[in-house]
Amino acid sequence: MAAAVGKFAAQKLLNKHMKQYEGKKVEQGDDPYFALIEDPKRPGKTKKVKKQIPAYIPEHDALILASCKRRAYRLDMCLFNFLGIRFGWEAVIGLIPFAGDAFGLAMAYLILQKCSKVEGGLPSNVRMWMVINIILDFVVGLVPFLGDLADAAFKCNTKNVALLEKHLDAKYKPDLGPRRDDRDLVGVDKEKRRKNRQSGIFMPNDPPPATTFEDFSDEEEERRYGRQETGRVAR
Repeated sequence: MAAAVGKFAAQKLLNKHMKQYEGKKVEQGDDPYFALIEDPKRPGKTKKVKKQIPAYIPEHDALILASCKRRAYRLDMCLFNFLGIRFGWEAVIGLIPFAGDAFGLAMAYLILQKCSKVEGGLPSNVRMWMVINIILDFVVGLVPFLGDLADAAFKCNTKNVALLEKHLDAKYKPDLGPRRDDRDLVGVDKEKRRKNRQSGIFMPNDPPPATTFEDFSDEEEERRYGRQETGRVAR
């Protein structure tokens, strides 16, 4: 029951914020909000879906993950694309010498602290990698202009949310033996699959950790957003 409540509350929190950005294209696999999956109605083509938090993650941790995803999206991706890089508020404010870098460091630290509030806290190795990501992001951002571009591309907050997702997935996901979708991966070119996932393209039954896919309604998708075309999906 608690898991179901957690899923509902987390989805409500995410959906409220996602609605502002539903028109954004999916350009990378660590996008906290959206992904592309193969469109069952159009073989070889893709459609955009929402990334939701699965029911097996308890309410407390699901709400923390939803909050961290929201903050990471705002800081790393919510504004615009430039030179193939998605920009959020952290990168734009980071253009202000010293003060911008201090802002980015403070925001990244707050996300780290929020992540640490999950039940039982974060394992030392997960926390260590989050700290390393923050330090690298800060050091790179100190270089004028080029450092700011590299900082925007690095996206330490998004990386740290992905680390939190992996931790929660390993902690809570039920052990049901071999995954049903393992059969779907037989014969798939692993290198193509890796590149697809980096670009935000996933197999419907092969989501990233602590993630489940949810469709937009067909009417909503066609009326407001269209279908994002990315060519054929690797098989």
